[in-house]
Amino acid sequence: MSILGIVHTIIAVIALLFAVAALVKEGIINPFSSSGKIYSILTAIACVTSFGLSKAGGFNPGHGIGILILILLGVAYLSGRNASRKRSLLLIQVFCMTLTLFLSMIPAVNETLSRLPVGHPLADGPTSPIVQDAIKVLLVLLLIGLVLQFFKVKKLVK
Repeated sequence: MSILGIVHTIIAVIALLFAVAALVKEGIINPFSSSGKIYSILTAIACVTSFGLSKAGGFNPGHGIGILILILLGVAYLSGRNASRKRSLLLIQVFCMTLTLFLSMIPAVNETLSRLPVGHPLADGPTSPIVQDAIKVLLVLLLIGLVLQFFKVKKLVK
C-alpha cells in the first residue's frame, strides 16, 4: 500500500468507528452531534483521499462511490438544518447518512477481502462471490437499519 493508501485507510476506519458509536449512542447518525460531525468530516476526507488511489489508473467505481457519498453528506446537512421541525427532512437526513455508511462499506469490504489474509486473499476483486455475498448482507443490514431508524425518527418528531 502507498502512504496515501495507508492514511486513507486509517481515516476511513476511524470514521466507521464514529458512525458505529453514533448509531449505538443515538440510534441514528446525526451529522450535528459530536460523533456525527467527526464521522462526516473523516468520511469526507476519506472520500477526497480516495480520489488519489486507483489500482487500474484513472477514474473507477470507487471514485464514483466517493462522489456520491460527498453529495449525500451535503444533502444530509442541508436537510438537517430544519430537520428538528419536519419529520420528512429528518427522514431524508437519516437516509442519507445511513447510505453514506453503507456505500463506505462497499470498497472497505472489497479491499479487505482482496488483501487479507496476506498472501492468500479471500477474493480477487469486486466480482468475487465472497465480496458479492458480503455486499448482499450489507444491503440487508442497511434495510433493517433504515427501518429501525425510521421508527426512532417517528418517536423523535411527532
